[in-house]
Amino acid sequence: MIRLFAFLLPIFVLVACGDEQPVVKADTVVPDSTEYFRKLIDVDSKAHSLDTFFEHKFVEGTFSGCVLVASHGIVVYEKAFGWENHEKRDSLTIESSFQLASVSKQFTAAAVLLLVQEGKLNYFPQLPCYHVTVHDLLSHRAGLDKYTNICDNYYRERNIQPPAVYTNDSVIALFARLQVKCFRQPATKFDYSNTGYVLLAALVEKISGQPFHAFMKDNFFDPIGMKHTWINGDGIEHEHRTRGYYRSWNRWDDSFLDQISGDKGVYASVGDMLLWDRALRTGKVLSLEMQKLAYTGYSKELIGKKRWNYGYGWRTIDFPDGARAAFHNGWWHGYTSAFYRGLTEDITIVMLCNKYNRGIYNVQPILKIMGAHHFEEEVEESSPENGDASAGSNNPK
Repeated sequence: MIRLFAFLLPIFVLVACGDEQPVVKADTVVPDSTEYFRKLIDVDSKAHSLDTFFEHKFVEGTFSGCVLVASHGIVVYEKAFGWENHEKRDSLTIESSFQLASVSKQFTAAAVLLLVQEGKLNYFPQLPCYHVTVHDLLSHRAGLDKYTNICDNYYRERNIQPPAVYTNDSVIALFARLQVKCFRQPATKFDYSNTGYVLLAALVEKISGQPFHAFMKDNFFDPIGMKHTWINGDGIEHEHRTRGYYRSWNRWDDSFLDQISGDKGVYASVGDMLLWDRALRTGKVLSLEMQKLAYTGYSKELIGKKRWNYGYGWRTIDFPDGARAAFHNGWWHGYTSAFYRGLTEDITIVMLCNKYNRGIYNVQPILKIMGAHHFEEEVEESSPENGDASAGSNNPK
């Protein structure tokens, strides 16, 4: 393992050695396709059903967050409940930005795939740690130990304060100092790993020569128009940034681990997540061919045990009739997030909360209202294997 982290410390660069438009007359009447689709998918009726569902499910005081449900890119329902900042009594708005927690992993995976797409990263180099590859890191099959526990325990057991500025490179340096080794032979089993995605973000920085937050802003957030999205640690005071809370509205204290990115750290609004969804579906930044790699399940041992498999930054679902979906949930310091995309049916569900609420993970009733493929019970169970965390854990889900 020490060789892996030493490998990432130096600058690391791998280099892989108009149709004619139809004429539309000025007096041609073009139908409003948006209105057509609104009627086709029965937006008003579904919006009413969704509002009834959320009003009953999240009674006043038990939920603080924003919700967006869309079909074919058309917003069927969106609403803000609760407080952006409970102490100041600032209400949430649709523009409020939330810590996505592990939903951030899909952005890290997209950054790696973009480097492959641009020929800046060979698919995929082997890293010198028991034959760990970037593929293993992306698919949670690298057998890496939990950086959150190692870093937190290191400073707590020595009764010392961590440095004020704590980065992904700080994690790598500590792992190298402690000579942390893989706890499992890589490429043998799915082990949900936040550490792997911390390394991937560091890899993006070494190859691009940019801080991870700047690379994501330049290559994804700005081109897509995600004006309410950023990565924690960019040094900017952002408007409509939410604060995270326990169930009892006690505020989570800031932690030095909040500065680590790749496994978490992206802040976004529900509207920006819909923009992200549309950009993915059209291949605006990341090609559809690259995305196929992200939506492929790589852990055969999960088949028959879970209703999902894991690709690159996404859990994937293959329904019996061939329909497909990709999703991810998140949890970190009071924030819970759920992002579900029906790949076949073009359904998008975004639920972002800043007051711990695990109930948002079950999107099946929403899918049922939308007339989409669904199961009768929750798809992702809470278990240590898939990285779910209790309210007191330091492991982002």
